[in-house]
Amino acid sequence: MSFLELPCIKVSGSSEDLGSGIGDALQDEIAAMIDRRILAAEAYFKLRNCGSIDQMIAVGGACLEVLTEWDPDGHIEHVATAQAAGVDASTLYAAANYSDMRDLVSMPPRGEADEGCTSIAIPGSQAVDGEIIVGQTWDLHPLDVDSVVAVHRIPNNGPETWSVTVAGAPTLIGMNAHGIWTGTTNIKVADTQVGVGYMSLLHRAIRCRDREEAASVIQHAPRAAAHTYLLADAHGAIELECTAIATTRRDVSGEPMVRTNHCIQPIDAEPPSASSLRRLERATELAGESCLSVESIRQLMQDRQDGVDSICRHEQDGEPTATNACVIGQPVSRRLEACRGPADRGQWIQLHFE
Repeated sequence: MSFLELPCIKVSGSSEDLGSGIGDALQDEIAAMIDRRILAAEAYFKLRNCGSIDQMIAVGGACLEVLTEWDPDGHIEHVATAQAAGVDASTLYAAANYSDMRDLVSMPPRGEADEGCTSIAIPGSQAVDGEIIVGQTWDLHPLDVDSVVAVHRIPNNGPETWSVTVAGAPTLIGMNAHGIWTGTTNIKVADTQVGVGYMSLLHRAIRCRDREEAASVIQHAPRAAAHTYLLADAHGAIELECTAIATTRRDVSGEPMVRTNHCIQPIDAEPPSASSLRRLERATELAGESCLSVESIRQLMQDRQDGVDSICRHEQDGEPTATNACVIGQPVSRRLEACRGPADRGQWIQLHFE
């Protein structure tokens, strides 16, 4: 069996330079990513009997306007990426922030569950080497695996960063040179508004110097839709369960903190899927062991015990969701490793900081 390789690109310079470098390097991949996500959105809107691609692109453009003032550097980078790739900036923003934009168009009607991310934070007291460990599987439409890329940014102003994302999109899961980790899982909540997409929130948070600053950035942002955010540094981890207008915080203490794709707080959200409930139960069980390591988390991400409801999700399961990437980090030592695809099918590589 051949393992999936994770493409890596490196860009440096001003915000415009970063975007131009990404657009130039990934022009074909960006166009293909947009096409795939438009197809996925068409199927999604048909299933829920509401929404359209034109509406999604329109709200993408409106949300991009919000980004202009909230994060000018992020806006400059995005527009430069679109220009270099030869695509419309609003369409790229809608495609990159797909889950927020389609929820903004289609919530609150109920439909089939189609998310599958599992995130985890292990306190140093439970780790073999005493370092906090954070990790996440990123699960969405199975075809997205062809768009996964690792981007190494070295900006003129701000910290060096690595992020695992899709071609043409800003940060998804990543870490910066200060050891600040960012990650997210999707939740479906009725509260939505024209606001900043979740990837732009993560892209701004990864430029912070500590987890409290990163948490404050996301908590006070004009958010478009609901997500959870896992933010960590060498001293601890914070999880924010966010709707567009409300935030609930959890801090990692002496026990692991695990999250899948349903709300913990009693808010107006879609009911949890069987997969989300089972993945939360199974990941909590596996994370309850003592003396955990990066290898332990890698094994957790490979778990297939529950078939289509497993932490590790394969395209062959025939579900709307498959694992597109996995990332594990240790903020103390700034160790970061990732793979494209499911943890048992991707080639794990180290992402090194300069």
